[in-house]
Amino acid sequence: MPRKPGEPLKYMEVADDLRRRIGEGEFPPGSKLPPERKLVEQYSRSPGTIRQALAVLREEGITESRVGSGVTVRQWRPIVRNALKRVLADQWGEGKSIWDVDIEDRTLIADGVRVEQLRAEPDVAAALGIEQGELVCRRDRRYLVDGVPVLRATSFISDDLARGTRIMQHDTGDGGVFARLAEVGHKPARFREDLRCRMPSAREVEDLRLPPSTPVVELVRYAYDSADRVVEVNRMILDASRYLLRYDFSS
Repeated sequence: MPRKPGEPLKYMEVADDLRRRIGEGEFPPGSKLPPERKLVEQYSRSPGTIRQALAVLREEGITESRVGSGVTVRQWRPIVRNALKRVLADQWGEGKSIWDVDIEDRTLIADGVRVEQLRAEPDVAAALGIEQGELVCRRDRRYLVDGVPVLRATSFISDDLARGTRIMQHDTGDGGVFARLAEVGHKPARFREDLRCRMPSAREVEDLRLPPSTPVVELVRYAYDSADRVVEVNRMILDASRYLLRYDFSS
């Protein structure tokens, strides 16, 4: 019988119900969903409809499947990224990592840290308020939490601020880049973040080991000193399925 206008697709009805059951704890993280034949019986739908419904949950990052082991609810505690708390001077000013706000008791690794001096491309020069071709320090690294790649970060600092400091070294020391900027008289005083959600490039899929159809959050953070100079620009690519982005506001 043809579907009536406005009538939900059958596979979406099944996907919606399975999503609800997962959210209510019937299938907790790490557990397996019933096998396909059981779902066919439960929902009185065809095997093709059930497969489409399971594909929806997999593409949303709710489940994962492996040949021979069925469909499993993904076991991952979201990283709660509190944008305002992590950049407070009370955090990095005391020698702590801004990541301490996000990861709590979890294991963090900065993988493949690469630091280099290069000429500023037009977009970087514009962001830092310098002339194209001026020297900048580029810091590139991938972060793993509990052994899972979750973020690629690439930051740029003008050469006159970075030269001769630990910003040019792999390990920037207690308090990180912000503390080193403060030491040379350019303490970050305010921040701006621009973010958008999009589908990843092939390179980003490989870099972050993203499941199929998983979007990323592209986030660019600008750090300004008290004279309103941009002292760091940091472009971050986040696995959207691994994060909860939190912003606290006061009225």
